Amino acid sequence: MIFNFALNATSTIRSFFSTAFDPITVEPYQAVDTTLIHGDTSDVLQPIGSFLNTLDKRKIKRFYMYRTFALGDILMLVPVVRALREQGYDPYLRTTRWALPVLDLLDIEADAIENNRHPPDGEYGIMLDGVVEQDHSRPKLQGLHRIDIYFKALGASRIPRNLDWSLDTEKLPEFETAKGNYIIFQGRGSTYKKHLSVECIHHIKEEFVKRGINIILIGGSNYGILKFFAMIAGAKALITMDSSPLWISHFTKTPTVGLFGPTRANERITKHPLYPKKVKGIALNKEINCESCFETGKRCNDSMACLKGISLNRVFDLIYSEVKEWL
Repeated sequence: MIFNFALNATSTIRSFFSTAFDPITVEPYQAVDTTLIHGDTSDVLQPIGSFLNTLDKRKIKRFYMYRTFALGDILMLVPVVRALREQGYDPYLRTTRWALPVLDLLDIEADAIENNRHPPDGEYGIMLDGVVEQDHSRPKLQGLHRIDIYFKALGASRIPRNLDWSLDTEKLPEFETAKGNYIIFQGRGSTYKKHLSVECIHHIKEEFVKRGINIILIGGSNYGILKFFAMIAGAKALITMDSSPLWISHFTKTPTVGLFGPTRANERITKHPLYPKKVKGIALNKEINCESCFETGKRCNDSMACLKGISLNRVFDLIYSEVKEWL
């Protein structure tokens, strides 16, 4: 087994420390991967193997998945929820309030932990905070797409080949610029480990402008999440780091160039509905002859040299060679 899930099979909340010595609360009837917990839990948590098999044995269809941060990782749960619905389960997400509008857009039932601190009495659930992030340090997970990691964490007997990335674009807010004749560029992800240099971002923008291409920079909180969806849906192409716009493009069916280095394209873009013809991955780490480190930064002393140490012209040339056919 890749994971070691165990169930709090009692009506009592259990508290632990994580391996990083952060507090972990395990709700009644909630499953948690005990590899994330410091110390022995065998006296209070019941090892279960497959969470879905545990539900089946108890004839339970209704359950929640707990995921409270990282928009991209929350969006990756959408096709997982839809696949489970097809299998007869009734899952919903327990998440954070800011994620509710986008989940509503995608017809995914969700409850905000800020509104309801604890799940309903007797309801089963699975903790997914900290699960996919284990691919940073565990080699067994580094060859898996994060959606596959979610399915394995749930204990699914098989991983669906065809995923549902559908989106009702009629629900999107209006966004018009240059009558749709534009591309979107995101050069700064959620952390510095997903950032191009400021100089590189400006250089790429200037080179596109020189070629008469309207380019819109996105990042930070300058737009709401639903506006991001509308912007990306109307674009000719998206250029993005390994970050949430990449996952938005799965739903908007936007041709995409992903910029990778610390992480690899194989575990990020291969489930995109336009892959491989209109979704390309650029491995910037290969430009400095470095293996993907999964954001550990061991070889470059955490400087992310693959994202910040390459010629500006070379980065632009790599991007333009992939995106020009869609413009």
